[in-house]
Amino acid sequence: MDHIVEQSGSYSNVGHTKKDLQNRLDSIRRSKIQTSDSDSVISYFTAKSVTKSNFFFDYTLDEYNHFGNLFWADSTSRSDYAFFSDVLAFDSTYRTNVYRRPLVMLVGINHHHSTTIFGFGLLCDETVDTYTWLLRTFLVAMHGKKPKSVVTDGDKAMHKAIKTVMPESVRRLCCWHLERNVQTNVQDANFTRAFCSCMMNFMTEDEFDLQWVSMLEKFGLQNNEWVSAMYSKRKQWAETFLRDSFFAGIRSTQRCESMNSYLNWFVHCRLKMYEFLKNIDKALDRIRNTETLNDYQCSTTKPIYSTHLLGLEKHAGQNYTRNVFFLVREEIREVASLSIVNCVQDVDNCTYTFKKFGIANLIWTTRFIPSINQIHCSCKLFETAGLPCRHSFSVMKAIDMQLIPSSFMLHRWTTRAKDFSAIKYACEATPTPIMEKARYGSLSSKCGKMCYFASKSDDGFKEANGEIDKLTFRMQELMPSSPIHSDNVSGVQHVHNVKDPSMAATKGSVRRKKKYRCEAT
Repeated sequence: MDHIVEQSGSYSNVGHTKKDLQNRLDSIRRSKIQTSDSDSVISYFTAKSVTKSNFFFDYTLDEYNHFGNLFWADSTSRSDYAFFSDVLAFDSTYRTNVYRRPLVMLVGINHHHSTTIFGFGLLCDETVDTYTWLLRTFLVAMHGKKPKSVVTDGDKAMHKAIKTVMPESVRRLCCWHLERNVQTNVQDANFTRAFCSCMMNFMTEDEFDLQWVSMLEKFGLQNNEWVSAMYSKRKQWAETFLRDSFFAGIRSTQRCESMNSYLNWFVHCRLKMYEFLKNIDKALDRIRNTETLNDYQCSTTKPIYSTHLLGLEKHAGQNYTRNVFFLVREEIREVASLSIVNCVQDVDNCTYTFKKFGIANLIWTTRFIPSINQIHCSCKLFETAGLPCRHSFSVMKAIDMQLIPSSFMLHRWTTRAKDFSAIKYACEATPTPIMEKARYGSLSSKCGKMCYFASKSDDGFKEANGEIDKLTFRMQELMPSSPIHSDNVSGVQHVHNVKDPSMAATKGSVRRKKKYRCEAT
């Protein structure tokens, strides 16, 4: 075993393990924080709310003045939510801090088909009341804008909170967690495969019921309580019943799990809350560098075109972000595997019927309406993921269409997704705070590209630095002296002498909470 010898301080000339030295370093680091851990966190976030525009945080205290729940979201998270709020995914499986408190990441998916973080919650427990507080606080930070759909694991408390706070949002159970639960509760690998087939495959509702009944008879599970309970929840997990709802291709909370794995490089279970949050900020900066690199790649390079539908592929490459283009190109390639088995011309539309080569029992119908240049397919890929499907590309090929119809190109997947002037909700009915976040996000994206280029040369840096100072002064002059809206609800408050958090409570315990909110415009 490795040993380390300390020559000064409280250590004498004797051997100590690396663990002893780590404990000593932790002790020294904690001793430098004169106030409580909780006060340090409040001071840290209060300073950020003053110095960084649109930073938001909110927290609770229990009846003994211990630090309770915490939520925070910076300006980038809030502006990203203004653009990509259609889908929300979250779970709370991460506890790498000294208080063993679950960290909840509320995430979505951006125009590069990459994970974007909308906010964080550090919770004292996992009860219905705590999740309800988290979601309501999240909506306060996002000015009441609710997601169209939510993806979570099977946690009952979380489910009840979503139903209470976001009743209009379509809820989807994580397919990854569900597959694990099937194996745990039934313990039959063959049944698990059959269940996943019901969960993931394309079929009508009648076909689903027939396959379900056949599956239960095959495995003798007609009276299994867990299986019966899952059937009653089928509209929350079966692809058959979710094909009309947009999920941006998200079927599980694996994006949250991936973020958790990434955070392992920055945090560990010895960290107090203040150190834990600072390290998460570092990790968040690294994560966001990926979007800047993706933007740079889209603006400076072109993909290699390789399919037989060159016109359509090139149009996709010119408009979609690179990662989304790769998904669309795969659909174009699959056109070669389809055969048109029927075509019915009506007064105002034409309906095509397709089958996959070698699989006669899989049939899709695609309807083309020339007057409005729209395509509707029974596979519902566009409705669920926002991507044109292989069947629609087959129709485009049949009518010699060289460009993808604009109605079939979802704006949120394009390189212009964060251009404020083009977003759908930029209208008079849109609440002012959301429009402000959208403007901020659009400008931040464009400035990020400019800063990247400017940093590559000394002359570019000097010129950009000077122009930014001039433009900042000019924008300050244009800012209304008496703004109509203010994000700051009650001004910056600092509650002193807050006690450090207690260890995370088990499910079922409920604490009374007092509320404080700090935010700056």
